[in-house]
Amino acid sequence: MPGQWFSKRGEPVFHSAAGPGHHRRLSGFARVLACAFALSGGVALAEEQTFGDYTVHYQAVNSTFLTPEIAEQYDIVRSERRAFLNVAVLRNETDGSTTPVTATLGGVKRNLLQQSETIEFSQVREGEAIYYIGQFDFSEGEVLRFTLEVSPEGHEPAHSIEWTTQLYRN
Repeated sequence: MPGQWFSKRGEPVFHSAAGPGHHRRLSGFARVLACAFALSGGVALAEEQTFGDYTVHYQAVNSTFLTPEIAEQYDIVRSERRAFLNVAVLRNETDGSTTPVTATLGGVKRNLLQQSETIEFSQVREGEAIYYIGQFDFSEGEVLRFTLEVSPEGHEPAHSIEWTTQLYRN
């Protein structure tokens, strides 16, 4: 399954470009996220949507899941009222493997009162991995609706992704 974050032995992994069944260990930030979810009882899989040759993985994460050291390393503000979106875009290869690609992202967060906030993304590269982090504030138990506009490798038009989630302080 593309985007699997844990092997059958419970080790954090991600499918490599070598194809299905070939895994590489998650490095750095992605490994910390996977372990944080496992320890917190949270969902270990990012949501995903496929658009033609590309799959977009995305998730909203409370910033307190990160250690202070990791948050500082990636310039993430760690606070009970702060969270971030983690987005990765993969090109689906004809042999069944995936390849991380660059993308142009835009994002908006809305609450139930339709108050909105634009989310700015920064790119993170670790070895072969490419992902995007966008930070935002939230209130305890707030229901949030996110809209992402994703253009893989600068392809037009952008693909729109919308989902709703609810965030809580740890």
